[in-house]
Amino acid sequence: MENNLSELSIKQLNLKGKYGDYKAFMSLCYFPSINHYFETIKYLHTKELDYYLKLTYEKRVKSYLAGRYAAKKAISSFVQEENLDQILIEQGIFHQPIIVYPNANNLQVSITHCDDLGAAIAFPEALPMGIDIERISIERKAILRSQMTEREKDIIKSFPYSEEVMLTLLWTAKESLSKILKTGLTIPLEILEVNMLEIKGNTVLGYFNNLFQYCVSSWVFDEYVCSIAYPKNTLLSLEIAQDVLNKIEQAMNNKVFINK
Repeated sequence: MENNLSELSIKQLNLKGKYGDYKAFMSLCYFPSINHYFETIKYLHTKELDYYLKLTYEKRVKSYLAGRYAAKKAISSFVQEENLDQILIEQGIFHQPIIVYPNANNLQVSITHCDDLGAAIAFPEALPMGIDIERISIERKAILRSQMTEREKDIIKSFPYSEEVMLTLLWTAKESLSKILKTGLTIPLEILEVNMLEIKGNTVLGYFNNLFQYCVSSWVFDEYVCSIAYPKNTLLSLEIAQDVLNKIEQAMNNKVFINK
């Protein structure tokens, strides 16, 4: 009998800051088939279900269910709520996710989805964060290259990764930062320019030219890049974030079921 539960990896991320220590929860899930998506419908809040029933395109159905499930798992770990349907995630005027839950004061969430992956980070308002995942694609090289500044093109040349990997990495770095700003990529991309990258173990650390108070950590896993943006004056538990990605990568490659 087929197991219709999605593969899930979730961990607490620890962040040490200048003014104190913080925690966040990162979740990443993989949906091997459409049935795995449908299994998450029962976790929707009644208002979310009303919205879901109006969706007509499979791609939008999958992205909505993957994003909501990943977000609810991260939030539930933060607030210790086992009933995911009690957590409502609404959209703000800029389509940013807004948590509606009695015990989630000053709690925020960032959501991303790509192909059959959904990911989210739940974090305190005091420590803004953003996450993005994109597939590495040779076909998108020209489009992504056209969105890069001359400085970023020079950075790409100096790194021992393929051009498509580096273009995707820089794109996810900008996307994750734009989620902190709650603008998405509606602002001139030059504002989000990355001016420096450095390798630390399996992580690529990035810094921004204009919004220098933020930094970004990026990882390559399977055929994807995941980036997390956060305040530069904090230290993120890089190994724990890498572990979340490794477990899902194993599930994708070996079809092994993961449960936390």
